[in-house]
Amino acid sequence: MKKLLLLISFFVFWITTASAQQVVISGTQQRFPGRNAELSSQKVKISKTMTIVSVTGNNNGFWIMKNGKSEKAFWTEKQTNDAVGYKLTKGEYQVFPNIKSDENSATVTIKLQ
Repeated sequence: MKKLLLLISFFVFWITTASAQQVVISGTQQRFPGRNAELSSQKVKISKTMTIVSVTGNNNGFWIMKNGKSEKAFWTEKQTNDAVGYKLTKGEYQVFPNIKSDENSATVTIKLQ
């Protein structure tokens, strides 16, 4: 009986931990005088469909790249808030922020669950 309870406890813990997994993807854009802007974002591979649960950063919207191609754009601050709930299917992703007109840099971080 103890073994069964231990096994059930382990299984519940494993399910809870697996379902609570979060993935974070961040990106930046920097504008330099007399040059094009510089984009930077790590590539993050996800192996299952995940949902955007939060978006943070100093930006005027952002866009998502999947496997090197444009996946979805949220072009304004209001649309950035609308990104919560958007689903990403398995693949390799990057995110890039839009720079506000009165700024020289921007950041974006999305959390997936």
